[in-house]
Formats: sequence, structure tokens, C-alpha cells
Amino acid sequence: MRSFIRWAGSKRLLLGHLRSYWTGTANRYIEPFCGSACLFFDVAPNQGILGDLNQELICTFRAIRSNPYLVLESLRRFPRGKAGYYKVRRTSPADLAENERAARFLYLNRYCFNGIYRTNGKGEFNVPYGPPKSQRSIDESLVVAASEALAGCLLVNGDFEQTLRHAQPGDFVYLDPPYCLNDRRVFREYLPGSFSVSDLERLRVQLERLDAMKISFLISYADCAEARRLLRSWTTRRVRARRHIAGFSDKRRTAYEVIATNMPLATKKDA
Repeated sequence: MRSFIRWAGSKRLLLGHLRSYWTGTANRYIEPFCGSACLFFDVAPNQGILGDLNQELICTFRAIRSNPYLVLESLRRFPRGKAGYYKVRRTSPADLAENERAARFLYLNRYCFNGIYRTNGKGEFNVPYGPPKSQRSIDESLVVAASEALAGCLLVNGDFEQTLRHAQPGDFVYLDPPYCLNDRRVFREYLPGSFSVSDLERLRVQLERLDAMKISFLISYADCAEARRLLRSWTTRRVRARRHIAGFSDKRRTAYEVIATNMPLATKKDA
């Protein structure tokens, strides 16, 4: 199934490469930078752990897992159009019930510019109105299906280390950290205090810990000097990827990403 969320930086276009590493034999699927969780929904594991620093995202997953119909009922009450968008955006999520808070997230995600998640220094969502070209409303059947997929999931709102503490031998871990490059600016789609260049060393330590514990992991990252240093101890693969961050079609470009794993190549599904 597809993810029900639009997401800047989603790996949807790399699913053909990524899903080949999922053999279906792992005890659990774990993703500490889950975002739209497009690989999770694509492979549909029976048990999983999804984590993210974004409180609104995890709140939405929890509300949909609990009762997708309440969320959708709240969503239908929101006004359409530009003026309605800014009215909903001004609403504080802290003042809403869980189902209304999730509905607000889905609404803003659908009608904001390019599916971007960005906040100001106060943590307030500030992406301008910019609905997708398709005027179709949110696919409610995907939201209901997501509720079923999330039923066997532990949902963690926190730093990636907090999610990875749950990993045990026999699990499969997929990591898709935000890109942090020293030599150029990369769009930051999260919140103040989110993943940065200074966190790459912590990430390396966690990858080494997973490897030492014989826990299978897969990681995707921009093809850059930082990635080559970070992933040099493991099997890497360079793949082409189309960037969607720019927001305007004439600014989007094809670039390369690195996929790395500690899994023996023979265990890949397409081997």
C-alpha cells in the first residue's frame, strides 16, 4: 500500500531498490526517521516500531491507529481554499482533541506547498498554502488501511537513539536521516533542534552497535563525502534519485543517493 502522507524527501521513487532488502523474515521492522513511512507501508510488516522527532506526525499515526473514522470525520469539517487553510494553520494543535489534531496535520499536509513540514523558532507550522495539482481530497481508504497497518506498531516520539534502543537481533532497521552536508545548504523540513551534521557521529555509533549485535540495517543518504565516510564499513550501492525538494518542476533534478547495508547480499529478496 501507499503512504497516506505527502512528504518532502520521501523515498517513494526508490522503493524499487529499497524493498529488495526486505525478505519478510525479520521479527520486526524498525524505522527511527519514519517521515511518511513509505517503505513500511509498502512492505507491510506484521510488527514494527516507527519513531520520529515530529510530535504532530506521531500523534497523527497514533490517532489513525486508534480510530481512523473519527479523524476523517474531523477532517471533513475543515474549510477548503486558501483562507480556510490559513485559518486551520493558525489553530494551535495543543488546543485540539487527538482526532482533531491528526485531522489538522492531514489537512495541512495535503494543502501546504509541496508537502513540506517546516516550523518557525517557536515550533509553529509555517508552510504557505500550495495545494497539489490534483484537486482530489485525501484518499480516505488509504487512511483506513494505514490504521490496520499500524495496529502492530509501537510509535515513538523522540530522537533516533530512543527508537533504536528497542532493536534486537532478528529485527530489520531502515534509516533515512535528513541530509546534512558541510559544503552546501540543504532544506531542513523539520523543527528546531532536528538532525544536523553534529549528529552524524552519533548515527555512526548506532550503526556500529547494530552491526555488532548482528541486527540487519539498511540506510539511504545523499551521495556525498559525509555519506562515504559514514558508510565505508558496509556494502554500498549508488542509485539515481529524482529530487522533489525544490518545489518547482524546472528546479528539480536527478541526483545520486547511497544505499548501504550490513546484510549479506545473498539475503536480498532479488538475489
